[in-house]
Amino acid sequence: MDNTRLRYLLSRYAGKTITQAEQSELSDFLNAADNQTQLELLIEEAWIQSGEEEELFFPSPQLSREPAPQPLKRVYWKRWVAAALLLIIAGSAWLLATRTRKANKLPAAVTENIKKDVSPGGTKAMLTLANGNVIALDSSLKGTLAQQGDVNLHVSPGMLKYDQNRQTSANSIAYNILKTPKGGQYQLELPDGSKVWLNAASSLKFPTAFVGKERRVELSGEAYFEVARNAGQPFFVSVNNASIAVLGTSFNVMAYTDEAAMKTTLLEGAVKVSQANASSLLKPGEQSLLEPNGKMKVIEKADVSLAVAWKNGLTSFKSADIKTIMRQVERWYDVEVVYSGPIPARSFTGDIPRDANLSELLRLLEISRIHFKMEQRKLIVMP
Repeated sequence: MDNTRLRYLLSRYAGKTITQAEQSELSDFLNAADNQTQLELLIEEAWIQSGEEEELFFPSPQLSREPAPQPLKRVYWKRWVAAALLLIIAGSAWLLATRTRKANKLPAAVTENIKKDVSPGGTKAMLTLANGNVIALDSSLKGTLAQQGDVNLHVSPGMLKYDQNRQTSANSIAYNILKTPKGGQYQLELPDGSKVWLNAASSLKFPTAFVGKERRVELSGEAYFEVARNAGQPFFVSVNNASIAVLGTSFNVMAYTDEAAMKTTLLEGAVKVSQANASSLLKPGEQSLLEPNGKMKVIEKADVSLAVAWKNGLTSFKSADIKTIMRQVERWYDVEVVYSGPIPARSFTGDIPRDANLSELLRLLEISRIHFKMEQRKLIVMP
């Protein structure tokens, strides 16, 4: 197949206008070992052209997400370039309906500088009981874990559940802490049936039973909540000297101390975010930004899917600079990121499965002519 025909098919594929016959033709070409050299040369051409863009987009047709609005500068992209870049991210058969991931040759710079790849994070956490005992949780544990007063702790792969046997008195309440390390995540079902997904490098302090007029937990880091409705006992999240009042709802809180603002994103229901004299009542689809100085801002049409991408198995970024992305990398891949030399000002939009190795994410970023080098668990970012 000549390059003109190949570019045409890639363009049709990226534009989602490819016919069944054309997709079959493209699939046959990509799966033929004899065409590897031609494909690599085409990818290199796309690599060079895309490296000149100020903002890079990485379309992901394998993901069932609503398409995000595309800025006008996207018109500078040739569709075949975008499709060719997809071939850098994953094996062609995976992209063309089979979704079976294949080994793929890394760009030379990534191959040379990362001798040993870094695996993604996984399901792991530490549970600290009221008596100070610490229990390591992972994806293999299941069964009854412990008992705290009148509450039984049950664990299934990736999830900890608190079952309250009977009405609990205030005197028998104990507090537990669930903490995820860098490279860890875990799910928790509280005694009232509320569910919490805890992201990496985060912790949640909570009672073993909710008694009294309110339900209150303390968060550090990031978590997604699905709160059980109970109008007579409102739910509160204490985080970074702020308070989030909840009445049966689904929302995400991102409150890492190394981020510029605490973000509360509402999916369903209603929440009120308060700190000192500032407060905001959010409606579904809105996001509050609370800065360390107490200044609060509300985004009425927030990118909800971006806020909860981590919970849905994606590493996602939208018009993000390299340092914003690297903070995600540090937390999920448990590496230290350092910068060497002036890094080009670039912004990125795209996503990649969260179970991808670190090299798969880095090869996307190297398109912008930012380079990387691994030394033990230290990732060095270079121009």
